[in-house]
Formats: sequence, C-alpha cells, structure tokens
Amino acid sequence: MSSIIKNMELCFLMRQLSKKDELTFLHSYRVTKIALSFASFLKLTDEEKRELQFGALIHDIGKLHIPVHILTKRGKLSEEEFAQMKKHPLFGIQILQHYHVSSEISHIVLYHHERWDGNGYPYNQKGENIPFLARLVALADSLEAMTGIRPYRASLTWEEAYEEIKREAGTQFDPQLTSSFLEWMENTEISIEQNSETIMQAIPMIS
Repeated sequence: MSSIIKNMELCFLMRQLSKKDELTFLHSYRVTKIALSFASFLKLTDEEKRELQFGALIHDIGKLHIPVHILTKRGKLSEEEFAQMKKHPLFGIQILQHYHVSSEISHIVLYHHERWDGNGYPYNQKGENIPFLARLVALADSLEAMTGIRPYRASLTWEEAYEEIKREAGTQFDPQLTSSFLEWMENTEISIEQNSETIMQAIPMIS
C-alpha cells in the first residue's frame, strides 16, 4: 500500500512540475535514469535504489515555488534571480512536509546542491556530512545539466562532461564516488528523451 501511495503522490507532483516547466521535468527524469544506472553499477541494494529513484525524480520539486520567468529565462540569471533559485531545495522540503516520504528522499531534495568542499547550498555541508544518496544525485544532476537540452547554451558532449566532472573531483564532488562515476561513464551513455506525456505514463509503474 505504501508504494501505491508514493506513486500517487509522485504522479501528482511530477504532473505539476511538467505543467510549470517541461525542461525541468525532462531533466528530473533523465537525472533519475542516470542515477539508477550508476546505482546498479555500484550494486546498491534494492531499497537504496527505490529511495534513490523517488528522490532523484523529485529532487527539483522545490522549483514549483520559483517564478516561471526565472525558471525559463534564456541567459544568465541576475544575482537576485540566482539567490531565489538557490532556495529551491528548501522549498522542496516545505512541499514534502505534506507527503509521506523517507528521510533519505528528503535528504536528496535538500542536499543535492551541497558540495564536497563545503561551498554548496543551502547549508554549506561538507564531505561525508552530505548524505550518500545526495552526493550520488549531485553527480547525476550535474552530468544531465551539462549534456541535456538547454535553450540558452549548447550542450556538452558526454566526453566533455567526463572531463569536467573529473576536474571537480574533491571540490564539487565526492572524490571516491566520482572515480566510480567516471568508470561508469566510460561504459555507459544515457540518451535524452523529450516526450513528457510518455514519461508521465511510465511513472505510475514505479514501485
């Protein structure tokens, strides 16, 4: 029963996100595919993968509270706009207070923009103080952001993103986890999907 309730909650939240900003919705779905593929490479448990799947899908759900003109802006955000955007992990936790989700899922939403060196947000958490699944999603999130569709810039190739992630090991990303992620990248590439309705139909199958 709990998985059914989670599915209903997830469908509702993701439908809202898709209507507000389709690119963020598509990004969230591909982040999930990247994260789950990497989790299988790491041989995480089925329970860890279930928590990861849910958390990765809704990691940006706080953007429901970000104004549309900021989410869809073509070009660099102003300092004020970026300050607003940086609040989305906190907004995400506010939204999740109304749903039945685990602490692991909440941690992904709250901490996926923290950095290994402590220069992330919203709490400047550092190193292993950042929950493991949030560190994993941070890698998947960054890879998708680099290689996915964005209206304001050209996408990096998988190889270019590999080099960028390699450079950020030990600063932005957990160095040990990054080493494994780079090994995974050498043997895998996750395609871009652009059909939001097809994706929405697949989400109820999540358990």
